[in-house]
Amino acid sequence: ALAILLILTIIGVAAMRTSSLEERMAGNIQDSTYAFEAAESALNKALNESGSISLTTNVTRTYDFGGASATVTTSFKQFAPPKRGSGFSNKEFDSANFDQQSEGSTPSGARSVVHRGVAQIVPKAQ
Repeated sequence: ALAILLILTIIGVAAMRTSSLEERMAGNIQDSTYAFEAAESALNKALNESGSISLTTNVTRTYDFGGASATVTTSFKQFAPPKRGSGFSNKEFDSANFDQQSEGSTPSGARSVVHRGVAQIVPKAQ
């Protein structure tokens, strides 16, 4: 009877450890997903704000999403001709290419970094 009780106790302790580990893993995944979503949301928010794209300086903006936060840095990369079929003449216009990097983070320390390229049609410099 004691042997059976010992075996059941060992099985119970192992089950508790496994469920505790699974709970921590689920929490970590939830935090990292929250950080990723904050980074994505910040990219969209920055793109819709005036003044977030500059040809001369890097623009950095920080956003708070109720617990998670994200910092977006937009930097100018290069001029290139507009894509064919865009409706813009490459004699009169350029496409200014930018890189946006967003780093989302949560209070628990989860982080996520997202990069996005953005092109803006601008008149050619005279």
